[in-house]
Amino acid sequence: IVDEVVACRSQNDVSEIWLITFDPHPVVVTHSRETPPILSTIAERLELLKQYELDGVFVVRFDEATARMDYRDFIKRYMLDGLDMRRLVLGYDCHFGHKRQGSPQRVVEEGTRLGFQVAVVPPVELDGKVVSSTHIRETLMRGDLASANHLLGHPYVVVGTVVSGQGKGSELGFPTANIAVSDPLKLWPPEGVYAVRVVWAGATYSGMMNVGRAPTIKGGDLGIEVHIFDFGNTLYGEKVAIYCEAWLRDERKFPTLDALVTQLSEDRRAALEVLAGSPERPK
Repeated sequence: IVDEVVACRSQNDVSEIWLITFDPHPVVVTHSRETPPILSTIAERLELLKQYELDGVFVVRFDEATARMDYRDFIKRYMLDGLDMRRLVLGYDCHFGHKRQGSPQRVVEEGTRLGFQVAVVPPVELDGKVVSSTHIRETLMRGDLASANHLLGHPYVVVGTVVSGQGKGSELGFPTANIAVSDPLKLWPPEGVYAVRVVWAGATYSGMMNVGRAPTIKGGDLGIEVHIFDFGNTLYGEKVAIYCEAWLRDERKFPTLDALVTQLSEDRRAALEVLAGSPERPK
């Protein structure tokens, strides 16, 4: 088993706050039927966790051996021996260990036996419905980005690597960065045009994103392209985080390139208007 500690800020504090997460997502290993799409890759989780006052993140490699591990052995190996845990916070529906036998009740009992405290977080409800990954996924898949962001508590994020494209955007005055998402299970936002913020190299930029097939220019495979406003750097090979602040319109095919450019200018105006009223993303 290969494990990794990342983002550790301190080794000397008397009291530290650590978060434990898995990579890959456990459903990749344990799901017996078709694996559902995931809301966040490990890179996206680490990006989102920057906004919290954590002392470190402990990424546990999840494989068949991890899936077979008894929850009591997991607690001892990773939490007690690995992190010298004194207090554990977990969700009401959190289950871990072999056959998900590590329920909150059993973990509380284990805490009483071994001398660590356990706090179980109750379900969070919004608009009369429990917030869950399934609910968020269904909301996003039907194209309701605003509600999905509300449930998440932050704009939906996509982390990817900039790859070379055809350069057609530059010819139109709207150069785009083509984004490759490495995890095939990542749930993409529905096709359309979005107002976004892009985080790269410690700075945040405003922009707009198209998820679709660029039918006016080329058509073909589904892709993600981002136009960053007033930006002159070359990003090939760079990793960027894209925060989907608002949906602007459906993607559609225009009769001429001039009509497309006119619409892109309108999209830029609309995106800037939206972004002017939203907070910047964590750097």
